[in-house]
Parts: sequence; C-alpha cells; structure tokens
Amino acid sequence: MPADFNGTWEMVSNDNFEDVMKALDIDFATRKIAVHLKQTKVIVQNGDKFETKTLSTFRNYEVDFTIGEEFEEHTKALDNRVVKVGVQTRLPSKGV
Repeated sequence: MPADFNGTWEMVSNDNFEDVMKALDIDFATRKIAVHLKQTKVIVQNGDKFETKTLSTFRNYEVDFTIGEEFEEHTKALDNRVVKVGVQTRLPSKGV
C-alpha cells in the first residue's frame, strides 16, 4: 500500500525552479511569473490512483494519474505542451 498523500499541501519553497524552466526552454515572462507563485496542491488518492489540483493566483490545473501507468499531460498551466509522463514508486534501499 502506498503512502497516504490525501490532503491539501502548501508550497513552502521552490528551489531551482527557474533553472528547471530554463532547461525546458520556458519563455522569460512565464519563468518570472512562475517563480513567484505560491501554489496549493489538493490531492485525492485512492490506492495508486491520484487526482491532483494545483491552485495559484495565476492559473489552476488538474492532473489525474495512476502509479506505474504512462499518461499525457497538457502543460497548459506552464507552456502549453503535451508531454508523456510516468510516475513510479521508489522502494527504500536496503541497508546503509
């Protein structure tokens, strides 16, 4: 059983986000707006199925996915691309 992520989550920090957006070739104006947003993430989880809502003063968007299944995400909240995404679980390593 996966961890329980149900709830409302508030962004505390956004370290290196502008560098990530530069690497993705996001335009200057969008980067400048995005780095200043404080987002709220609402997650409804049912086992491996997730319904997520990202809320901000600039734009809101929703992404639903199932762990281990590839899906297409329309990045309309950032730069309007369609990308293939896969969310995987990560097992803890054994030993030290």
